[in-house]
Amino acid sequence: MYLWSYFLGSIVILSTLTNPGEACRGCVSLDEYNFDKIISRFDAVLIKFDVAYPYGEKHDVFTKLAEEVAKSSDLILAEVGVKDYGDKENEPLALKYGITKDDLPAVRLFLKDKPHVEFSKTAEWTLDNLRNLIKDNTDIYIGLPGCLEKFDKLALEFINSDNKQKKLEEAEQVAGVADQDDKSTANVYVKFMKKIVEVGTSFVTQEFGRLSKILKEGKVTDKKKIELGNRLNILRSFSLPKDEL
Repeated sequence: MYLWSYFLGSIVILSTLTNPGEACRGCVSLDEYNFDKIISRFDAVLIKFDVAYPYGEKHDVFTKLAEEVAKSSDLILAEVGVKDYGDKENEPLALKYGITKDDLPAVRLFLKDKPHVEFSKTAEWTLDNLRNLIKDNTDIYIGLPGCLEKFDKLALEFINSDNKQKKLEEAEQVAGVADQDDKSTANVYVKFMKKIVEVGTSFVTQEFGRLSKILKEGKVTDKKKIELGNRLNILRSFSLPKDEL
């Protein structure tokens, strides 16, 4: 009975905090009074500190990500509306995390029992970059474009295994029976595993740098950009420390 009451209470709290009439569908609205109470309920909370009535491209990107992860039980996206006029609602909360009016919008990833992580001021506001902020700092599965959940897990097992050849053979077997739509992507994972077995984990860093350079040069078709972007996402699935990528 107690658990059921707690469950219902949680739903009531979240339903009253979400913004059904505003643009950020799937977001929770936080303020100075409920901030700690809400972030303590989840393994990870991605929070956008912004003006009281946010709009624009950055807000749209954040909203899109909120919709994508709406079904996650470990992660939630939230907004804090900061006012620099009147009663200056939530301004002290923003300042607590080093965020001034000129910094808005600003994103912080709050983790249970860990220091929060700042989304770099110089980072481009893209879905990939926000996804990668979560992926690089948590164990929560975020399906990046071009990735397969089953093979993301195999990649993590592979990179952490002392017997990579055995894990490669397991991946080859799984790829062999993969759905036709997934087979080409599965084969990319297997190809990367083979290179790692051959030359070591340095391959991940080197290949990431090579593909990133090609993308930055911009001398490829839009179709090729998508393909290269997907391969970069697959490389991230091998979960080397982010300062190595």
